[in-house]
Amino acid sequence: MMSLADYYEAARQKIVHSCIQCGNCISRCRAMDCLPERPDPRETQRNIVAFLGGGEDLSPSALRKIRSCMRCYGCLEIPCPIRVNSLRINELAARELHRRGKLSWDGPLYPVHDDLARKGTTAEEYRRITTPVADRDAAYLFFPGCNVYKQPDKLLNALAVLDAVGEPYSFAPGMEYCCGSSARGMNGDLERMQADAEKLFAFAAKLPVRKMIFWCPTCLSMLQDRILRFYQPPFACISFARHVLDHLDRLRFPAAVAHRVTYHEPCKNAYMGIDPDSARAVLRSIPGTELVEMEHHGKDALCCGCAAVVTHPEAGDRATIRRLREAEATGADTLITLCHNCHWIFRSARKEHPEWRLGYAVENFSAYLVRAMGLPRPDSLPAE
Repeated sequence: MMSLADYYEAARQKIVHSCIQCGNCISRCRAMDCLPERPDPRETQRNIVAFLGGGEDLSPSALRKIRSCMRCYGCLEIPCPIRVNSLRINELAARELHRRGKLSWDGPLYPVHDDLARKGTTAEEYRRITTPVADRDAAYLFFPGCNVYKQPDKLLNALAVLDAVGEPYSFAPGMEYCCGSSARGMNGDLERMQADAEKLFAFAAKLPVRKMIFWCPTCLSMLQDRILRFYQPPFACISFARHVLDHLDRLRFPAAVAHRVTYHEPCKNAYMGIDPDSARAVLRSIPGTELVEMEHHGKDALCCGCAAVVTHPEAGDRATIRRLREAEATGADTLITLCHNCHWIFRSARKEHPEWRLGYAVENFSAYLVRAMGLPRPDSLPAE
């Protein structure tokens, strides 16, 4: 199998030498609906192709297109005459920006994660979420990813649920191991991306792992879209929600109360068809929970704004409020998030925009579970 860098270079060569510059990957990009002014698809694509070929700098419209990317993976479904998706183009553009000295890969990866993890935990809790566990009797390995450490309550909730299930599990802490989707990796450092992923799976390979449980939706998307191009794990890779569903008979919900909830699924998993039903099935199994769907759900789900909230706030904020208003239209009293990053975006938006007057709570899937189990933990992100 080729290396990730070789795979991307082959994609770059195909774009530079074979792209017909139809602009389809721009005109059908989901982020374009959130821009106040759409770029011209053909001209923007022409400029990007020239840039990737080592020619002219990116135009303002091309930069706007790239910065508005929500990394939702919806572009994987856009038909391309040469079979290259828009997400590859954005990543290659970041790599070219670095080559031209306009983007740095230097700097520590996790200072914010570590600071918030320490502030949100006791000394014992911090030790638990940062210490690898290699249990030779465990058939499962739990990997939380890195970004959840900015909201350590979600990780501690997940561990409480795994403990309640009662099956032994090993643990690969997310600030020591990475799927490759760190900021450095997503900014074009493909060698670092592959090395990080190989380090994670090397840890798993030393154990009698039958299933690797992923907390983070981005990690699962990375696995399917990139890691499987250079590594085939000899064990199943499943979501946290899938593991909970598989062991639902071991969980009890004595503190469950009646709730009408709606569910915001991680768009990247929804668009890629990764485990669309497990979280829904778990929610429906909790006594008193009524699940009502938003107008757009499943493969038609709307993105929370994701990366564009930071890289292009005008587009990102439009995506966020569009999704929050759609949740409001369901009449639910609670919006359930699965992805901690979606949760961060929604809770932050509510806090920053009290004028929106959204009449429902935003609660993470893990928090909803442990609260129904009678093990509530305060959310590290206050809504007000």
